[in-house]
Amino acid sequence: MMCMISQSTQNAITPTSSSAKAAPTKDNAPAKFGAKGSWRWELEGSWMNDFDSDNQLQGAWYASWFLIDNFSFDFGPEVAWFSQGGGNTWGAGPAFMFRWHFLARDTWSIYADAGVGLMFSGANVPSSGSSVNFTPRIGVGASFEVAQNARILTGIRWAHISNANVADNNDGRNSIQLYAGISLPF
Repeated sequence: MMCMISQSTQNAITPTSSSAKAAPTKDNAPAKFGAKGSWRWELEGSWMNDFDSDNQLQGAWYASWFLIDNFSFDFGPEVAWFSQGGGNTWGAGPAFMFRWHFLARDTWSIYADAGVGLMFSGANVPSSGSSVNFTPRIGVGASFEVAQNARILTGIRWAHISNANVADNNDGRNSIQLYAGISLPF
């Protein structure tokens, strides 16, 4: 009798090959903002001015990969419209940045970022420069959660554009860049 109870208890506990598999426990929710290994999209718009007569409107679409907690590598295409003395023009090219959220809370952060891009334009930028330029930048900003897993990023940067002496004339331009964007998880 003991043997029968023991055998039936064992059968009740041990699943057979025909029994249904347990549902996976993997959580498909996006990672916490700034978590190591997480990915996000960022759509950004900006305005730049050189404190003279030249302005630049720019849009960017970045992919952000957090290498470690609160430190991301952002990369993607940028497009620009240059309003400048000597003729207006457009531009486009790739860019990348590193961004460190050095003061990170659950719903907001303060960060510093730095990066560089390569801009190809339809005419010389500045008008006495060249049509292929490097675009280094450095700045500070803040992110604010506006909905679950959605953040607004806004800030200010020093932005430079010049050909780094790879062309005959290297008239560069320094500008202040004001920007805002939205960041969403992949």
